[in-house]
Amino acid sequence: MGFGNTSAERAAIERTYEDTAEVSRTVPQTGANNITKSVPSVVYSSIICALSHTGSDKSQQTEAQNRIDYDAVIFAGPDLLIRPGDRISLKRFGRDNPESPIVYEFEVVGRPSVYATHQEIKVKDGDLS
Repeated sequence: MGFGNTSAERAAIERTYEDTAEVSRTVPQTGANNITKSVPSVVYSSIICALSHTGSDKSQQTEAQNRIDYDAVIFAGPDLLIRPGDRISLKRFGRDNPESPIVYEFEVVGRPSVYATHQEIKVKDGDLS
């Protein structure tokens, strides 16, 4: 494989991905009496991806609570349209183990950086409620 063959480079990168994810976003839904409300809707499922924890961990333990707050990056294919505010449910090591018990919930922050071979999706873990 030489540089310049985008499809071969993308295939090589994606062979290193070991996680799977589901992406959802809120969409307007009109129900009874023409009342519109926002509901979560799955837009992508079973995405092959890779999670990378950054060094930005602002989690704190207090006497009353353990607050989780850190940033991470998810690497995925460039053909996905990921938007700020989307929610990502990621199964760690889910590619080889679909029943993976390790599940992370993230919210997309900012716009992903999209390249010919992949995209880097900045996410935040923490109190997403």
